[in-house]
Amino acid sequence: MSPIKSLQSKYFEVLAILMVGILFMSSFNAPSYGQVMQENDCTAPLTTNIDANYQGPVAVDAYWVDQGTTDAAASNTTPVKKEVGPGEGPSVFAVVINNKGDNPLNSVVGYLNLPDGFTPTGESKIPQLLQQYNPASKVASNYALASYYGQVGAGSSVTLFFNVNVLPTAKVGTYSTNMVINYKIGIGAAGLNVQSCTSALLEVPFVLPGKVVMDVTTDTPNILPAHADPIALRIVNKGSANATGVIATITNLGQKGNSGSSATGTLTLSSTTTNVVNLGPNQFNLGDIPANSSKVIKTTIFPATSAAGQTQDVSVMLSYQNAWGKQLSTQLDTGIVVAPMPPESLSLSYVGNSTSPVITSGKLSPLNFVVTNNSTAEASDVVVSLVSQSTSVSVVGQSTWTIPKLEPGQQQSLSTKVFAANSLIDTPTSFTLTGNYVANGQTETNSLTLGAFVVGDIKLQIYGLSVNYVGNTPQIAGSLLNQGSTTGLYGTIQLAPSSPLLADIKQARISGGNGSSLETSFQSANAQTPSGSAGPQGGFSGGSHGGYGGGGRQGGPAGGPAASQQFLGDLTSDSPIPFSIPLYGLNLLKPGSYPVSFTVVYADDLKNFHTVTITQNLAVARAPPMHVQVQQSSVSMILGNPFLLGAIGAVFAGALAAVMIVRKRKSRKKLKMLAGSDTDIVSVLEDSDKKNNESK
Repeated sequence: MSPIKSLQSKYFEVLAILMVGILFMSSFNAPSYGQVMQENDCTAPLTTNIDANYQGPVAVDAYWVDQGTTDAAASNTTPVKKEVGPGEGPSVFAVVINNKGDNPLNSVVGYLNLPDGFTPTGESKIPQLLQQYNPASKVASNYALASYYGQVGAGSSVTLFFNVNVLPTAKVGTYSTNMVINYKIGIGAAGLNVQSCTSALLEVPFVLPGKVVMDVTTDTPNILPAHADPIALRIVNKGSANATGVIATITNLGQKGNSGSSATGTLTLSSTTTNVVNLGPNQFNLGDIPANSSKVIKTTIFPATSAAGQTQDVSVMLSYQNAWGKQLSTQLDTGIVVAPMPPESLSLSYVGNSTSPVITSGKLSPLNFVVTNNSTAEASDVVVSLVSQSTSVSVVGQSTWTIPKLEPGQQQSLSTKVFAANSLIDTPTSFTLTGNYVANGQTETNSLTLGAFVVGDIKLQIYGLSVNYVGNTPQIAGSLLNQGSTTGLYGTIQLAPSSPLLADIKQARISGGNGSSLETSFQSANAQTPSGSAGPQGGFSGGSHGGYGGGGRQGGPAGGPAASQQFLGDLTSDSPIPFSIPLYGLNLLKPGSYPVSFTVVYADDLKNFHTVTITQNLAVARAPPMHVQVQQSSVSMILGNPFLLGAIGAVFAGALAAVMIVRKRKSRKKLKMLAGSDTDIVSVLEDSDKKNNESK
């Protein structure tokens, strides 16, 4: 290696050594955040003997402050004590430390032991900071951390701010707790040279004061206009601490913007527009209001008529002491409602405030209405008249009434009768009700138009009840007649389940030997009519309903009453509609008259459905024997069918021809046999013809 290269190599080695030394010295002279924390770690024994000779920090005060509070030592201001109650959440607890020693303190770090209901938050959750805690103190580990790295001179104070989470389980009151404080004692000029570090265990006055939350509500929200009424206002403490020395003052009555203070500072007790005037007391000494409690103040006010139908504001000034004993004042607002001024007139309406009574056409219909004095003055010489607005509606009854006097709030019921023509069916009509009266010395008139709706009349009757037999099936036949003035819609009819006739049939079945004859009639009828098929004239003979009104296998004596409905359609006025209802067991009844009930369902012109039960007497005659009826039915079926008769004749003719052919073949065979013998053929033929004639 050349001398130049050797010199360069040594130069770089020296330079590298110098750079490493510079970095090492810089790191030593400017320690990192973690190194500062490690340097501040005091491991000396705790000083527990706090007496007159004690030289070190002591806790002189503790309270809660706002989150934005700055370092009191730096700003030389005392933080404002804040009310904090259970469930407040993240809060700041301030502990004031005073240096009782002769030397300044440096690097003050406090570890506040938190009681139940409180947990650390904020910087107290940083593990690197918690490493400063002296485990030799054996203090509980639920602690919050606060530090001050400035210098606290002899006799001076500093405030440590702890971030604490106040849980809902915390209780209002004073807790016995302590704080471990680590600090260093500085000596020399300005105390900058560190001599030693130590720790102290201090008692801390930990208090959760609670919070006072005031509110005001109205216990009397509604009052009458132009009338002196008492009102009640409730002063409520919704907080967790007691409010002491509470004084309530009513400062405003009326609408917002109408109140204020005079030049002398006197509070206004009514609105500037005198909408509401206070006639009672306006200031109340309530004393203490415990947490979650209330007290009521009462006064008397008079709303003017101009305040009728409006909301009016009530302002109350509250003066009280909070949980820290600090005097506070706050103004709270609530409201009342002044009822509308009742009209100085009569109220005319139908009975029950009905808006559209129904009038039946073609008959006299009642019309009832009420006259009420809603004013605050007496109404006298009241004359009420009723006039129809349609020429097809006439007021048949009284149409004018005279009432000598109606006191305020008094009512008078009036009634009459009206008649509407059939031409107005399904149309509305109206009446004009007019009242003339004298009130407050003046003549007044009030008129009102009342509406009504005209509907038709539906009156149902059953005619021509009889018992008919179709095959072996007994049926109740009749006609349903609508004797009213309008059509009944969607009409149906059925035998009422409670009809007396069903009970009579059941009794006849029991008396006739457990229904053997009736069961026979059912079996015979089932052979003629399939189960569930339509009976004659639209009736039903069986199906799943069964019962006495059906011909199915499930019907008969074991079943219940007939439930099937027959749809009749529209029940037109004065047009009878025939119906026929099958009912087995009628043949078991003795001849006579039996009551039978029918259920008819229909809808009126307004599509409202109605159910009517009609009971009539049914004449039952002796029923013809069922087997004779079946034979006659078979013969009539054959004779009435020409194709069936032709087929039977063809079969009979074919059978007769076959018999003749057989007989003729037998005769020829016999003749052949005789031809081979000595028998006289002539005599044989004569004998054969003789036998044929005899057989014919």
